[in-house]
Amino acid sequence: MITKDEVELAYLPASFDGATIIFLSDTHSRLLKTKEVEQLKGRADWVLIGGDIAEEGISWSIVRQNMKLLSRLAPSYAVYGNHDKKADGAHLSRLLDDSSVQLLQDQAVYLQKGTEHVRLVGLDYRSKQATKLLHDTKDNCSTIVLVHDPLEVLRLDLDVDLVLSGHTHGGQIVFPVLGPVLLSKAYRAVKSGWFSLKRSDEDTRSGKLLVSRGFGTNHLPLRLGCPAEIHLITLRVPITNSPDQ
Repeated sequence: MITKDEVELAYLPASFDGATIIFLSDTHSRLLKTKEVEQLKGRADWVLIGGDIAEEGISWSIVRQNMKLLSRLAPSYAVYGNHDKKADGAHLSRLLDDSSVQLLQDQAVYLQKGTEHVRLVGLDYRSKQATKLLHDTKDNCSTIVLVHDPLEVLRLDLDVDLVLSGHTHGGQIVFPVLGPVLLSKAYRAVKSGWFSLKRSDEDTRSGKLLVSRGFGTNHLPLRLGCPAEIHLITLRVPITNSPDQ
């Protein structure tokens, strides 16, 4: 399932207006289908992968095919999730490199459009450098954060433009009234979808958080009331900042 969204970023440079990102997370052991991925060809400027690319005991051929399919779409970046840490990290790192996917372990890179740029910060799972990385930026530089666990950024109480995360699977099995039966209470307020980073009415922040339902499954090989998703996100300059206004 492809979920299409548009998101306004307060400091987005004009040349990035209309730029697109493919974002997906939590593939685990599920194989991406070539036909499904190829329909996204030519539709994105970058691919961002939010962790849990692998898991213990996985067939590495699945990971390799998934990563190669994605990297053919556009320049690709990934972070580790908790299950990646339990798998063979050294082997996964080499596989990503061989698949032309850049692994961001507490690293920042700049996405370019002409002479303008947006800062992309990739946080390692359970990062100890997040505060420094997210404060070490130029004033008024639009910042996108790629992180597996949304609570890692929410605990930091920082001002960034966009956070892309996964980890929750949206609950994976969701019943009417009961809700997500497998999801920890700590994540229920941000189980999936879009959220504001504002903490109060007085808060001047305009940043947004996306928590993806993810693509694969964990614990049980099924989803119920919670379909898998791949995101196609269009970045927009706020209307009040538009040069046409």
